[in-house]
Parts: sequence; C-alpha cells; structure tokens
Amino acid sequence: MKFKPRPEQKKILNYSGGMLAIPAVPGAGKTTVLAYLAAKLIDEKINGNQKVLIVTYMNSAAANFRKKIGDFLADRGRPRSRGYTVKTLHSLALGIIKEKPEARLINKEFELVDGGQRYSLIRRISGIWAGKNRDRLMDFFDLDQNYYRFNEYADKWRQNDFPDFVSTMISYFKLNLISSRKLKQITDQIDNKKFKLLSWLAEIYEEYSDRLAADGLLDFDDLVQHSLKLLKEDSDFCQRMAEDYKYIFEDEAQDSNRAQEEMLYLLAGSEKNFVRVGDSNQAITGTFTMSDPEIFRSFCSKDDVSVQKLTMSGRSSRDIIDLANYLVRWSTEEFSDKGFSPLEERYIRPVPEDDPMPNPVPDSYKIGSRLFKTWEMEAKFLARNSVRMAEKNDGKTVAVLMPAGYQLEKIGAEINSMGFEYQITGSSSGDNYFNEIEVILNFLTYPHQKDKLKMLFREIFYKEEEEKYLFSKNIIDSNDVRSLIYPDAGLSCNNFSGEIRRNKFFNEFYKNLNRIQGWLEAASEIPPDELLLFIAERIKLEGKKLAVVQNLALQFSRLLNQHPAWRLDQLLGEMPSLKDRLKHFIVTLNDLDGFEPAADKVTLSTIHKAKGMEWDTVFLGALTSDQFQHTEEDYFRSEKFYLSEEIKNPEAAAKAQLEEILKDKFAKNPEVKARQEIIAERIRLIYVGISRAKENLYLSAHQKQGKKWEKEAAAAFNILDQFIDNAEKNWRNKNV
Repeated sequence: MKFKPRPEQKKILNYSGGMLAIPAVPGAGKTTVLAYLAAKLIDEKINGNQKVLIVTYMNSAAANFRKKIGDFLADRGRPRSRGYTVKTLHSLALGIIKEKPEARLINKEFELVDGGQRYSLIRRISGIWAGKNRDRLMDFFDLDQNYYRFNEYADKWRQNDFPDFVSTMISYFKLNLISSRKLKQITDQIDNKKFKLLSWLAEIYEEYSDRLAADGLLDFDDLVQHSLKLLKEDSDFCQRMAEDYKYIFEDEAQDSNRAQEEMLYLLAGSEKNFVRVGDSNQAITGTFTMSDPEIFRSFCSKDDVSVQKLTMSGRSSRDIIDLANYLVRWSTEEFSDKGFSPLEERYIRPVPEDDPMPNPVPDSYKIGSRLFKTWEMEAKFLARNSVRMAEKNDGKTVAVLMPAGYQLEKIGAEINSMGFEYQITGSSSGDNYFNEIEVILNFLTYPHQKDKLKMLFREIFYKEEEEKYLFSKNIIDSNDVRSLIYPDAGLSCNNFSGEIRRNKFFNEFYKNLNRIQGWLEAASEIPPDELLLFIAERIKLEGKKLAVVQNLALQFSRLLNQHPAWRLDQLLGEMPSLKDRLKHFIVTLNDLDGFEPAADKVTLSTIHKAKGMEWDTVFLGALTSDQFQHTEEDYFRSEKFYLSEEIKNPEAAAKAQLEEILKDKFAKNPEVKARQEIIAERIRLIYVGISRAKENLYLSAHQKQGKKWEKEAAAAFNILDQFIDNAEKNWRNKNV
C-alpha cells in the first residue's frame, strides 16, 4: 500500500512514546496516518505479546483500520493481523468484563440488550410509574386545562418525552458511575420537593436496574460502568490489563466521554503511551450522547501532552475550503463575547499542487446557495437537481444532506416520482436477512397450506424465474399438498401425468419436492434451534445472512430453555420481537462493511450520518432558524414549551440538580448553558456538511412550512450566502 506522507504527517510518524494529541481537519488523512504509525510501531518497537490498542467510534471505522494496518504490515513483511487490536468502546468494555465477571457480581451467561430493547423496557417502566404517579408527573405541566390541545401534550409528555428524558438520564448516571443504589441513597437524604426530578429518576432507575438484574441482562452503558469500576477497584487486575497494550490510540477523540477517557488512561498504564486524534470542530453528538468536545480540547492543552496538528486536506476544492474557513472565522468573531466558542480557530490548508492526492480543481466556481419561499419548493429543487447531477453518468457521487430524517423522506418521495433511485446512509432493514428462513419456517409450521408451499417455491427455489414458478404453481393448485409431498405409495415420478413429466421444468420440480420432504422429516426429529442451522446449511446461506440465522438459533435456544414445551409455531410467533432483538446485531454487520456511495444513485443522509464520508457533489439543505439556532432567544426543538420554565429542558435541569447536591455548585440558569451547547453544535454540523463536498456544493434554506408555521433562514446561512455571492462575483471578474 503506497503512502507518501506530507511534512506534517512525517512529524507524527516520528512518535515513539508518551502522550500525543493530533487535532486534524476534515480530509487530513488521519486514519491512514494512524494506521501507518501503528504498523511502524509494531514493526520497530513492540516485542512479545504486547499490542497497539486502537479504540474508535464506529464498527465501520474499526474495519477500515484493520484493513489499512494489515496492508501496511504486509508491506513490511509482517503478518497482517498480529500486534494490534481494533475495538469500539463497548467491545473493549465487554472484553474487560469477561476477564473477571464475578468481581462485579455478573453472571457469566449475561446477555446484552440493544438500544431498542433498552428503550422499550424503560418506556414500559416509565409508563407504569406515570400511571401510578400522574399528579406528581403533571406538577411541571404548564398548560391551561382549557387549552384545546391540553390532552395531546399531556399524552406527549407521559408517553414520549418523559421516557426519552428517563432514558437519557439513566445513561448519564451510569457513565458517571452513579448506580441506581447510589442515586437512591442520594435522594433519600435530600429535600424531595426541591429535587423532584432526581427523586422520580431514582425510583424508575432502581426498577430498571432490578429488571435487568433479574433477567441476567446488561445494557451498553452497563458495559462501560462495570468495566471502569473493575479497573478502578482492582489495581492488580488493571495492571494486568494494561500490560497487554504497549500503545493506546483513540480515534474520533472529540466524541469521547469522561468514562471512556478514564478507562483509556488506566489502560495506558504507567508508560502513558497514549495517542488521541480528533477534531473538536466536528463534535456533533454531544446534545444526544454523553460525548463532550471539551475533553479533547483539555487534553490538547496539558503540559505533558505533545501536539502535532494535521491541517492540510486534499478532499475539497480550494473554494470549498475557503467557505469552511470563513465559517470558522465568522463563528470566532460572532461568539467571542458570548462566553462560548462553537468552532476552534483552526483553518484547513490545501495540499501542495504536486501532492499525490491534490485538491480537486473545478473549471468554474462550483458553490451556490438559494433561499426558497417554502419547504415544498426547496425539496423539489433538491430532488430535481441532485438527480440531474447523478444522471450525468460521469462516475461522480452526489448526496443530499439534511438536518432531520423526516426531510429525507420527502426528498426521497420526490426522487421516486421522477423514476430515479436513491440510497440512504445508515439504513439497515433487517427483513431481507430473514426472508428465506421465515418462508421455510412458515411452511414447516403449516405444511398443509397451499399458499405456504407456493411461497416456498417462489422465494426459495424459483426467485426471478417466473416460468418455473408458474409450472410449480399449477401443479400445487391442482393437488392436495399432503398427497403431493407424501403420497400413499411414496414420492415417485409416476405420481405425475406424462404431460407433466415431459415438461422441461419437471426434473427440477421433482428434486425440490424431495428436498422439502427432507426438511419436513428434519423438523419432526430435531429441535427448532438445530433445525435453523440445518436449513441454513441446506439452502447454502453464507456471509451476513448465515451469521444472522446463527444468532437467531441462539435466540431460539434461549427461549426453549425458558419454555421447554414450546413448538415451532410458538417460536415463530416470537419472530417480531426476535427480529427487534437482532436489530443491533444487523446494524453492526452492516457497519463492518461500511457505506460506499454509488455513482448512479443519489445518496440521502442526515448530516450526522454523513460524518466521515465524502461526495463529489453535496446539496446541504434546510439551513433554517428552527434547525440552526443563533441566539438564546431562538426556538429550540429540544425544549418542552408545555413544561414550566425551570424544566423546559428536563435533562439540563436534572444534571444541574445533581451537580448542586454532589458538588455544592448551584447553576442559576442551566437551560442557558444547554442552549449555548445546542447553538455551538448546530454550527459545527454546518461545518461538517460543508466539508463533505469535494467539487460542487449547494446550500439552501426556506422561509416557511405550511400555512401557520413561520420560519426564516439561519443566521449562518445568511452569512455564507453573502460570502458565496461575493466569491462568485470575484471569480467572474477574474475570468472575464
């Protein structure tokens, strides 16, 4: 794998030990640099069984790291998979717990619940609590009972927003190592009238923890909480774990949280060979996760940390780089007297013209912007023009990036109406992984039903072979299913008329009947979990589909242990919930493959999910004031207007209450800080969107949606629109 490092990259590759921070601009090649450095250290510095540990945010990034490190090691004549391990935070934490589960009083057979299962459980528990404590829950409800939408918002609070709040806070408690027992002890000693929110949370958190423990379950936050406590409470165990790793690398350090940072410090041991790379200007998850960009900023400012910046990027054209840098400059000046800083004053530099991966050089100024009167007009424009770019068939990629998922649905519908295809980043419908196995299980459960047998032939044997399917369908329609598969005289070609036997499709049809007979016999002789694996082998499932069926077999086995008398029909009745349980597993499988934009389709993505990706052309839409706030007086979607002033942002209020109790630090207006964090993160979101574009970029906004809802373009859109207008005029004047 050829890699010619730039001068600033060479400085990083001279690293041999100690703590190193690498602030990197978008498109600076940080993954390649870290992978090359890992291979170099493995080749030159590591002896014995020690490894380089790379911790990254996404499974797809982990797969990318493994490939690149393997390629660089192969170039050095080293084995591709030796000397390093790449993990996400949760897989690292799981490995630590499995080393010593008894120390945390965890059953060795514990099972992980994914995000969907976790939220469903929290929602059920919160609903039961709300039903028993309706008056308490409505204490903060601030709408007049005569208001015509009172019941609508009361239900929204009880059924949706309150469970969301509880879910967020339980994560917050766990990642700050506050167990349900500890929170209960805290609230038992305080004035519950003053700290109502914490008292409610303590009761629900306790019930949630008890439910998990009773069923032998852990959620992903438990992994981090228990593994960190294990490292902190057992110094000998911590030292043994740290001895496994000579170097610790953390990717996407701007998305780190306090628990992750503390865990990696502990694993770095006494040598503290700790390398962290990130870009606080791309920190866009803090308002809905526990990540905090201040963690990486603080690390960069430590006296014992060396800092090597990656400021050169070959991803985007110089014009797009200028626009991104202008946003940084404007943000720095605009918020300098407001007590917070959305973007650090770090500017992207283009690479030298002789660089092996130079910046794109468009033949004209390829940045545009437009303000539309309505959302409908903007959506049609984005759909029409993204399709126009994709239809050029020039091998270039096109994406439409939006702040919210529901906006993509509208644009997708517009693209479909034009007869064109689109793809969505991060989409992972699990149904296609279950199609074959569900069709077969349905037939084996109800083998006497003709429609189940016909579906078997259509989906398993003759998919996209219409003539063969119609031949089999006619035979099935003309016969009793039992006599067709299990005739009294036994299955034989002679059971069919001469006309049918002479048909060119008969031999294959007859062979499939024999296969079905074998499946039915297996279903009567072996347990359902083994039957799944038997069928997967017979229909030659492989890759991700086989992995999903193997996982499904484990779920069947679990249910059969709980309900030994269950038959196949009862297990099949559980398929909707089992598929829900496997969602996270399927998402992980898809993440491992990563996402590759197709040049013949329009990619639709939220800006959040576009992070780490790039396209030749990017349309960045809906840059409106309700999505990208500018002042603390703006409308904030995350706030609950129907609640009283002190808890319009319940998460901010609860965190402030906890801080007041634990640190004796009273926060006068916690919602103000929360609003500032949102403003900062939304500006960073625009920065991320801009820096996804390589050659062409179009920004858009709209003024209103519907007849009653009034909105305007975001302040950031207005200043970028003006910059684009001036830059385009300057380009034209230079090229007249």
